[in-house]
Amino acid sequence: MTKHLSIIFASLAVIFLSACGQGDVLRVDEVVVNLSPVDGNPSSGYMTIHGGPDDVSLVSVIADDVMRMEMHETVEKDGMAQMQTLTEVAVPAGEKVKFEPGGKHLMIWGVGSGSIQRGTLRMIFIFSNDDRIQVDGVIRQVGGAAAETADEDDTTDEDSAS
Repeated sequence: MTKHLSIIFASLAVIFLSACGQGDVLRVDEVVVNLSPVDGNPSSGYMTIHGGPDDVSLVSVIADDVMRMEMHETVEKDGMAQMQTLTEVAVPAGEKVKFEPGGKHLMIWGVGSGSIQRGTLRMIFIFSNDDRIQVDGVIRQVGGAAAETADEDDTTDEDSAS
């Protein structure tokens, strides 16, 4: 009987402790780099930032395998869409901030061939509270297809059936 009570109390403790989670955690996901089809033109980067327990700002995004990266936003002025450079982007506590076409986005010049071959670009997102979050963004060719990698020999049964 005491063994059963111990199991029940242990189970209840796990349930109660899991309900006491740490709350929102600052994180970045859904990171995608759309390669420019024209050499010399910038590629674009998109992602979702999930706010943590406190208000912060994204102050920079860096990557070793690019020439330059900037945060931009598309805005409408006098009926025309224009891009403006952003020095920081507010990330309210517990809220999502999306970088997406037609809004906030990254402009990325000179993505290195090593990243293109791997199909990912390792980026570091730097926030006003000194948090640094490293994320591998998926590189896509124009049209949404994932960048071709050296592992093209890997096929599945579905691939060979089509």
